[in-house]
Amino acid sequence: MVAAAVVVAVAATVFATFIVKSGADQPASLSPPPSAVSASPSPPPEAAVDVVSNQLDAIKVDPVGTYLFPIEKEEVGSIGFDEDPATVQAESTLIGAAASFTLASNVLARAQALYGTNGVSKAELEQDVSAAETAGAALKAARDAVRALGETDAEMDSMIAAGKIDSAPISTKWAVANVIESDSPLIQVGQPITVKVTAFPDRVFEGKVSKIFATVDSNLHRVEVRCEVDDPKDELRVGMLANIVIRIQDPVEAIAIPANGVVREGDGTMTAWVTTDRHHFVQRIVETGMRADGRVEILNGLQRGELVVTDGAVFLDNMLQAPADD
Repeated sequence: MVAAAVVVAVAATVFATFIVKSGADQPASLSPPPSAVSASPSPPPEAAVDVVSNQLDAIKVDPVGTYLFPIEKEEVGSIGFDEDPATVQAESTLIGAAASFTLASNVLARAQALYGTNGVSKAELEQDVSAAETAGAALKAARDAVRALGETDAEMDSMIAAGKIDSAPISTKWAVANVIESDSPLIQVGQPITVKVTAFPDRVFEGKVSKIFATVDSNLHRVEVRCEVDDPKDELRVGMLANIVIRIQDPVEAIAIPANGVVREGDGTMTAWVTTDRHHFVQRIVETGMRADGRVEILNGLQRGELVVTDGAVFLDNMLQAPADD
């Protein structure tokens, strides 16, 4: 009996050793034990509220539409003199220099025609040549000075041909916009503008950019832009503070909703409320863009035609955050 028990014990030991060794030789399992598997997080449920009939008066629902957003730059400025004194002086000098050069050139041409035939001496001819050259140099300097103020060669040629400085009609005034240096590349002559002054808060004066000065104020880093403004009632006065809006591009049509339909949450995200039945409202995270005239561009999060809360979004936010017993 003892021998049989010993045999059985030895056999069991050998078998166990074989099982352990065999397990060690097998490849590792590709699946971790159940306790090691982390469950994929499920997306958070959409925040929603249900509105009863007596609460509908607190909100307004409309389909998502589009809006033409103006592409503009708003600049500070003032109503200025009919013309900048330095500009007037430079342009007057140009016209005078052009007249002097024309006269000197005519005298020289006459002297050259008469030289050697009707008693015009060499000294007299040389004097006329010198006078014409001096007048030509003065004209070039005058053109350079006016060009530095922003006038083009074509504008100077037109002014010289007319023999006078162009003056605006009495119904036209000037506004000077102090454009931020970084905005200056966007400004071009001829762009439409609107002007508002504190003296007439409900009035909008229209005009256009007429001149962009060539220098930048080294202290303020602004560029002076002169604008013509229509003032048919002669209401604008020199020195009035002005808010000048320059349209730099045609309006852009984009998906938009009223500003009262967008809520900035505590974490900075922007949300809106959508519905399909005007009873059950779901909060939607949106990405916003341009703002104008009480409208907000929606870059992402809403589709055109969806029913969205356009007024009272904050009311629904408050319902969502209210304690359950409220």
